[in-house]
Amino acid sequence: MARLVIFTDLDGTLLDHHTYSAEPARPVWEAALEAGVPVIFNTSKTRVEVEQLQERLDIHQPFIVENGAAVWFPPDTGLPLPPDARPHGNYYCKALSVPRVDILEQLYALRQRYTFRGLSEMGLAELMERTGLERRQAQLASQREFSEPLVWQDSEDALNQCATELAGHNLRLVRGGRFHHVLGACDKGQAMSWLLAVYQNAFEGAITSVALGDSENDVDMLSASDIPVLVRSPVHAPPVVPDRPDVCITSSYGPEGWAEAVSSILSQNGITAP
Repeated sequence: MARLVIFTDLDGTLLDHHTYSAEPARPVWEAALEAGVPVIFNTSKTRVEVEQLQERLDIHQPFIVENGAAVWFPPDTGLPLPPDARPHGNYYCKALSVPRVDILEQLYALRQRYTFRGLSEMGLAELMERTGLERRQAQLASQREFSEPLVWQDSEDALNQCATELAGHNLRLVRGGRFHHVLGACDKGQAMSWLLAVYQNAFEGAITSVALGDSENDVDMLSASDIPVLVRSPVHAPPVVPDRPDVCITSSYGPEGWAEAVSSILSQNGITAP
């Protein structure tokens, strides 16, 4: 039987959209980890946000941040580090996007033609109001290294035109659960595939990838996975995942839906789960 590797979005998927709690899913991810199934965060969050969250949830795995912009390896994962992963404090990093400063430079040039508000322009009070985060969490969310979230304040046509202009500079504009995000020519699916290759080099035999998400910025990850799961959102309809009629849509929202889907997948693979 193929070995499972689980990749999961956070906000609105493993974490409740409103409360940011993951507790309803805890027994299931603990069962997965106990069985040797990696649970890998693939999120729009920053490195420092994920570091704190992994500590709180007692999950110590590699993780993907800022919509596929970088892959971080904590110490003692047991995985062979790729030669192009660079040391950064206690971590190693594989950057897949350009630095944030390059993105801000391009966005500055577009400000005369489009109306938007970047995270770099927001104070903590505004960020807290827009996200529902507490002050410390908002500080961590603002520490972007490879991307810039935007509040889009222009038309849909203008959004498409802006995305075209950014693509001319090898940048992408993707829609998330709360913000639009500008990053380099990368996505959650590419980052997942890159990290899967690292796991394939470490493991013997076949690997089955499971991906869970709830928003448009998860579609690339879902499309690239073996088992795609859309976790139902309380605030928007499930996005379309092209050419994947096998996509599963949970009946429950957020972490309850995550637990529902992952428990079923584990059981189908001979792993006892709550």
